[in-house]
Amino acid sequence: MKQESEDKLNRVLEALENPSSFTKKELEELFSDEDCLNSARDILRAREVLARQNMKAPDVEKEWNKFKNRNKRNSVVSVIAGLAAACILLLFILNFPARQDKGLKVFESLNVSQNIEQDTVNGIVSVVVPRGMQKELSLPDGTIVKLNADSRLAYDITQFGKTERKVILEGEGLFDVSKDSLHMFVVQSGGLETCVLGTVFNVRNYNTEKMKITLLSGSLKVVSSSEEESIYIKPGEQAVLINDNELCSVKVSQTDNISSWSEGAFYFDNQTLSEILCEIGRWYNVNVIFEDKNSMNSCLHFKALRSESLGSIVDLLNSVSKKTITLKEKTLFVGK
Repeated sequence: MKQESEDKLNRVLEALENPSSFTKKELEELFSDEDCLNSARDILRAREVLARQNMKAPDVEKEWNKFKNRNKRNSVVSVIAGLAAACILLLFILNFPARQDKGLKVFESLNVSQNIEQDTVNGIVSVVVPRGMQKELSLPDGTIVKLNADSRLAYDITQFGKTERKVILEGEGLFDVSKDSLHMFVVQSGGLETCVLGTVFNVRNYNTEKMKITLLSGSLKVVSSSEEESIYIKPGEQAVLINDNELCSVKVSQTDNISSWSEGAFYFDNQTLSEILCEIGRWYNVNVIFEDKNSMNSCLHFKALRSESLGSIVDLLNSVSKKTITLKEKTLFVGK
């Protein structure tokens, strides 16, 4: 009997961590045992505490106030992409914190072109990737860049490689940098510059969360735009920008989830429901509204393919979430 209970608990743990591997009927059967389900969730929370003991618990009220008060940042990439893109970004930032009658809107859909745009104007190469799409490109030095949805990359082709190899990023990019001991590779994004000679790293800079730079191999230096602070990070470490001006480094329990987006998957390692739904909203271009803002801080393990329909993603989320998520037209509602 004890072995049977342990086997069932292991199956429930597997279902919580990777629900897309089970049918809806299997999930319902596994999760019908409330005691076993709660025990499995407790185990996952314990793992999270051990793996992320250096990370501070998010303050929901503080994060919401930051959403309301965050100043608009100058974006060179948006200027390069053109006045139309800049206007869209401005409208998004202005409307982002708006309170809805039914709750708090933490992510907003956009009515924009669903085509990847790549252009060169006065020597400036710019690539704009819309929501729901990704793009892989090769830079003049052979560096491979994968751009995630809702991202922009720009560089001056007339200067690239002369003194340094510099690009400007907004959004998320996975960089596999070609080695060149004579020319530093620099990624400018938000208030940070990432400096390397040759390595693999991921830069994530979206308005809905703190900026993160994760090193997968090699070594790199992260410098604040004011050059008042800089840190070096090792593989498996992450540089995080706090309050737009403070740098810190944290260990990452595993890096699989960091680059999973480039392989066509969602992979969330016990992340907050707000982070998960903002990423899903970005991919499917839908609004996200929390009817109970306290549920923004609920944590989940969740894996799924990005090729799944939004309806299937919602079903999978509801099988592991304590909060009911409903899809109405182009909006995800998180109920009380």
